[in-house]
Amino acid sequence: MTSTLTVAVFPGAGDVHLYHALDSGHFARAGLDVRLVEVVSSDEQNAGWDDGSFDVLHTSPDHLLRSRTRDPVAVRAEGIGELAVYRSRKEPAPDDRWAVDNPGSAFAFVLRAVLADVAGIPVTDGQLVAVGGTLQRHQGLLGGAVDGTTLHPPFDVLAANRGFTRVGGHLDVSPHLLTVVAVVPRDRAADPHIRSYLAVCRASTQELLASGAAGIERALVRHGWDTAGARAAVPGLLGPAGLRTPPQVTLAGLEAVASLRRRFGPARQTQPSLVELIGYDVRS
Repeated sequence: MTSTLTVAVFPGAGDVHLYHALDSGHFARAGLDVRLVEVVSSDEQNAGWDDGSFDVLHTSPDHLLRSRTRDPVAVRAEGIGELAVYRSRKEPAPDDRWAVDNPGSAFAFVLRAVLADVAGIPVTDGQLVAVGGTLQRHQGLLGGAVDGTTLHPPFDVLAANRGFTRVGGHLDVSPHLLTVVAVVPRDRAADPHIRSYLAVCRASTQELLASGAAGIERALVRHGWDTAGARAAVPGLLGPAGLRTPPQVTLAGLEAVASLRRRFGPARQTQPSLVELIGYDVRS
């Protein structure tokens, strides 16, 4: 019997293990009909979670710290490469515009931390421009609509190749930060098809790592990426905070996320217990 799972992701090279599992038939052999939905913003992803459209999210764990209609738990940590801030080459100015997915999202907090702690140019709320996911922010940066943003592979390398300047990354300001987790409903976390899904994610990731740079590039190209984009993604995926990220969701990783939210998020916010946000390990 086949179980259908609708999985919401942001477009990016960090999804390569999902692409590989789909295109190699790994999900199908596990009895799973996995339908990937690429969202353009965290607002779209969170709305789909709340109304039950999505069974699984691959998303920033920061979303777990916001109020949700359905009760989520993080069951797997993943790495998409370093979150790095890139800007145009002009001198910083008080009216610079910085692209974010949402002013209250983790990638926006990383941007603010990098600019404050690495560059010494803290930004105000009024300088943040809600553009959408990393693909949309990258397009806004290249088109000149904004002066800088937070990127991850391959968008970081593609921006550098176009002459944009790297300011710093999350490994400079919050090295323990969990960048992405797989999220499922708490009441379904122990279901066999969820366990199977996570087992395939784990195996697909290990298979890609064993195949090396060439194998990762082939997996992206096979899924429709152009060669230049796939090649640009590989160094970040094989570097720190990439595919070798341990899959266990840790308190230290969640605390790093919560710390950024406390520093840059809304005042007087309440956060759930971090322990309660962690689901089981797939090997248990």
